[in-house]
Amino acid sequence: MLRAGPRLAGVAASLVLVAALAACSGGDGAPTASPTTAYPRLTPTCPAPAGTAPPPVTVAELNRVVAGLDLPLWQAGDIGASARLPDQRIVWVFGDTVRSSRVFPRVVANSMLVSSGLCASQVETRDHGPVIPDRADGVVHWPMSVGVVKDGNQTGLLVVSGRIRRGTGGPFDFTYLGSTATVFALPAGGGTRAPELAYQLDLTPDSTDGAQVNWGSAMTVQDGWIYLYGTRLPTRTSYGRALYVARAPEAQARDRNTWRFWDGRAWVPDYAQAREILPARGGVSQTLSVDAVNGRFVIVSKRDGDLGDTVYAWTSTSPTGPWTATRGVRAAFEDGEGALQYAPLAHPSIELEDGKLLISISRNTTDFARLLSQPTLGRPVFAEIDRP
Repeated sequence: MLRAGPRLAGVAASLVLVAALAACSGGDGAPTASPTTAYPRLTPTCPAPAGTAPPPVTVAELNRVVAGLDLPLWQAGDIGASARLPDQRIVWVFGDTVRSSRVFPRVVANSMLVSSGLCASQVETRDHGPVIPDRADGVVHWPMSVGVVKDGNQTGLLVVSGRIRRGTGGPFDFTYLGSTATVFALPAGGGTRAPELAYQLDLTPDSTDGAQVNWGSAMTVQDGWIYLYGTRLPTRTSYGRALYVARAPEAQARDRNTWRFWDGRAWVPDYAQAREILPARGGVSQTLSVDAVNGRFVIVSKRDGDLGDTVYAWTSTSPTGPWTATRGVRAAFEDGEGALQYAPLAHPSIELEDGKLLISISRNTTDFARLLSQPTLGRPVFAEIDRP
């Protein structure tokens, strides 16, 4: 079910680009594409993008669209990290996702949406399951970050997910086991086609160690490098998480020997020597965003973890810091009636009319039955902070 607690392997977020998007929604029934259409497929079908970035929008427009969205395979979602594709479409990846009551299964561990101009499509798999399949032993994937990567002449979509073993004790009963990279191929001339799962690579082995680094909690691709950020909860009494960073050449990232970890002074091959670039005290959420914006690296997260009440931005000219923190907007974790707000993410590829930086904040509720009957309670809310 949707996560409703501070130890989240992901974050909620958004989609779409303007108010007319709601007109592209598919209604409450199951998707109705031609039976001869190859899978995965996009429903409803959106026009191919014009090849240029869409016009700036406002936060109010985006919030109206998300509130009115009605896609059978996406009624509410967790995570919502975004990446702009080379053809100007935007991919959005979500964790636990509530679907229409007419779709089975009603809840899946992850989902993907693709927006094109004023229209949004859901990615539909042949079995109507998650876009990143569950493992044979029942372990699921909760996406944490997404980016577009190049390997020679090939361009792909890289999604890093947390491998999660669910328990039986409710929404807080789950165990983070490790991180997995899933690469989706982007079909040639794919302006109307869905990303296709190509291969997976476990970044870390299964471990129940609650103090392990959650690699892939954020990711950014810059100047030929993939920067993979990891968060770590040092003690059970900690609220904020410490932040770490690793990197690999974009074109050689599949080779584990190319990965290097920041040890506080240099990039080294031994992950055990990685040192925090932000401390846990006053630290970040389990999942966050790191982006290159206007020549600076920008972290967006709650301060003091998901239980914190304020979104902050940290900026640096280097992917390793030092970082300067700036207070953003208030986002109380709980409102006293079971409504939760957590795990803010930045979406710098979507331009706002006022020039500020778009962020989304996950929303949820501790009442799962209420969420199923009112899925809009589990949809993200957009906000804005000053752009560095």
